[in-house]
Amino acid sequence: MRGLHLKKTIPLLMLLAFLCFWLVWKRPSHQELHTTTRLAMGTLVKVSTWGTTASEDDNGVNLVFAKINAVESWASKQIPSSLVSRINHAQKGTVWDVPEEWVTVVKAALEIRHLSDGAFDPGLGYLLDLWGFGNGVAEEAKIPETEKISAWLDTRNKQPDFGIQWVQSTHGNQAIQWGGFSYELDLGGIAKGYAMDLAMESLKRSGIANALIVAGGDMIIAGSKGGTPWRIGIQHPREHDKVMAFAEITGDMAMSTSGDYERFFMAHGERQHHILDPKTGRPSRSGLISVSIQTAKSIQADALSTAVFVLGMAKGKALIEKLDGVEGMLVHENGERWKSPGFKGQWLEGS
Repeated sequence: MRGLHLKKTIPLLMLLAFLCFWLVWKRPSHQELHTTTRLAMGTLVKVSTWGTTASEDDNGVNLVFAKINAVESWASKQIPSSLVSRINHAQKGTVWDVPEEWVTVVKAALEIRHLSDGAFDPGLGYLLDLWGFGNGVAEEAKIPETEKISAWLDTRNKQPDFGIQWVQSTHGNQAIQWGGFSYELDLGGIAKGYAMDLAMESLKRSGIANALIVAGGDMIIAGSKGGTPWRIGIQHPREHDKVMAFAEITGDMAMSTSGDYERFFMAHGERQHHILDPKTGRPSRSGLISVSIQTAKSIQADALSTAVFVLGMAKGKALIEKLDGVEGMLVHENGERWKSPGFKGQWLEGS
């Protein structure tokens, strides 16, 4: 009987050993990385979560895109029914009741406009259309007639107050009186960052503590990836298949990268790109070709990366060093590179 017992026990032990091996090899779904990519706000948005079940991840992803799509519905000048589009085409003196989130984004944009001495300007909608970048792509881009750029600059100089007056509506809400701002709001340089802040907040409220959201050159990070940092590559501005730097980040942080390689066309031997200098009405010639900004909030990183790009190396460095909680990594066309001491990232050798 003892021999029979051993014959039955050995296969059982082998089965148990196999099951243990399978359980170690096949991690539960909440220990895997879940990644979903969808189109939103004119770019591919990738959402990655760690420490979630498949159903938790699905719920979180839906929350993310609901927030992003909601912001796009009122902030995009490409959508005729959006609040931004309707305000842009309103008659001078029209009073608009505006929601709190609209006020938040526009006031943040105007604050960074002030901090950067106008290098970041949320009123470039008409100018971007002149250059053909207004729809978010470069296929229709062209150099405008000099007379049209001059006319835009003349209008801008005559309306330094930005054409908005903050008033109280009859309903007690925040409202604006439109001053006939002829060169149009375009919140494309800041609204995506705001949407990503809201998206990450929604993930956290749903119980997801470890996540990464990437939308073009903007990203926002929370927690870690199974106890290891999220590893982020920063694209080389001239070699598109090459990474010039990387960042390893644990915890909450936003990062935004602006470069002259994102949307551009070549004309007269120059790169004509979509980051326009409000003081010239033309693509920025500051010398910078890539700017990465790290902050606590994506709304700030998004706008500051554009502002620093237009300011150039010296003034851009000064602005970064002036602002608390802001770090930067800058690349000049002459090969000069600079990284603030607190920037979480390293240059790659040979980049």
